[in-house]
Amino acid sequence: MSRATGFKRARSAAKKRPAVLDRAVVDAINETVDAVHAEGVSNINALMTRRTGLLRRRYRRQMRAARKTGVVGYVTRSSARAAFYARFVHDGTRYITARPFHDLAVASQREKHRARMLRAKRRAISDATGRG
Repeated sequence: MSRATGFKRARSAAKKRPAVLDRAVVDAINETVDAVHAEGVSNINALMTRRTGLLRRRYRRQMRAARKTGVVGYVTRSSARAAFYARFVHDGTRYITARPFHDLAVASQREKHRARMLRAKRRAISDATGRG
């Protein structure tokens, strides 16, 4: 009669997997938030003709690890009030053309974010199972 082995190790790995995956996902989201923010600041520098620095100073990033979300833009009330005209610069008006600095930053990182998340999943699974 043969005896199956490895169940204890498999159960232990299965218990670790969600925590390892959560850490890997938060790290990947943080990388994306940093990349979108850097690209957005770069776009602001490149697209703005009149440079007061207000848009750039108030354009911020925020990582919420508990919720596994990241936010880039004018995330606080004070920055939204101070950079009120950012919506007109970004979306344009009938008098000025749109300069979508944030949309361009998000679009440039879309595929990179997908790759980061897949890499995080693979890394978490290999770390939890002990292979790799």
